[in-house]
Amino acid sequence: MVKYNPTEYRGNGMTETAHESMYEIFISYKREDETRVAQLALALQDAGHSVWWDRHLAAGESWHAQIRAALDAAKCVIVVWTQESVGPGGDFVRDEAMQAKRRGILIPVMLDKVDPPLGFGEIQSIDLSHWKDNPRDPFFRDLCDAITAKLEGRPVPPAKAPMSRLVRRLAWSGFASMMGAGSITIGFNLFSVNDQMCTTSFFQPQISDLCGALGLSNRPTREERIAWENRERGSCVALRTHIEQFPQGFHRSEAADLLTARRITQTETWIPAIRELTLFVTHGGEAHADQSAAQAAATMRAQTRAGQLCKGFAATNTFRLISSASTLQVWHCNAVTGGIACGFEGDAVCEVEERHIVETENCGN
Repeated sequence: MVKYNPTEYRGNGMTETAHESMYEIFISYKREDETRVAQLALALQDAGHSVWWDRHLAAGESWHAQIRAALDAAKCVIVVWTQESVGPGGDFVRDEAMQAKRRGILIPVMLDKVDPPLGFGEIQSIDLSHWKDNPRDPFFRDLCDAITAKLEGRPVPPAKAPMSRLVRRLAWSGFASMMGAGSITIGFNLFSVNDQMCTTSFFQPQISDLCGALGLSNRPTREERIAWENRERGSCVALRTHIEQFPQGFHRSEAADLLTARRITQTETWIPAIRELTLFVTHGGEAHADQSAAQAAATMRAQTRAGQLCKGFAATNTFRLISSASTLQVWHCNAVTGGIACGFEGDAVCEVEERHIVETENCGN
């Protein structure tokens, strides 16, 4: 992204409001945190982002109007949670954050270890409380990834930094334990610590996924967790597939229990069908004055005969007869005493509904 210099646009006759719309990122913060926020703004600019914060306020104009214009034009709003901004004097920060939250463009950042204000706890904050202005810091990279997602209109990807921190802590915990106790005590302590860490309510499901990948605390791997969450509920086939893919998986036992308790239901359905039977219509010696009259009489006899043949389907509980008709294949007309008699070969066309029993197996939720 391009960094913008306000003087370049004012010199070309553009208004300050037009200039403010050039900034994609708006930073909301408390004045007491200006020094730390300046470091963050500069780091984001160095990363290629265009950033607006109230250092860009133009003299002689209403600062309320300028802030409002920049906030409305932003595609992404970073709110900085600190001791000051979550305190009684942080009303303006919370107001700006609420507007961004309603628009779905809010990214919370923590520079102090604080609880977010009421109404913002469901949005995970990016923890920069230990950030040392390092652009390669994993937490800062998480912030850049979140910004890019917001600007592109995509969901914010899961944070990677907490997982990296956990790996380091697990490694250090294991090393410290090995140095301080015997192997039996180490194993017990590690199991206890890992079990508590892997099931903590913070940074889930990332921590659980990592524990699964490391084989700790009998947690599922990320692949198995996603497969289990996305399976078709109630599907026995999905459970069998899960067991086949993860024969030693965390959810194998639960899947097997659901399969054992499966229920089978039978449903009766009637499916439309056409059945054709061979049809022979004889002339029966009935004489008519001409061939046209003889054929008309044969057609009437054919309809009656077709109805008789199709009734055989209604005699069972497998079919229900809807209608019957006859179709012509070959005429047979002969001269008889008193005129002409006709018959034909064709088909009796039976419109029926065929009974089917559909078995459905259900394996709970």
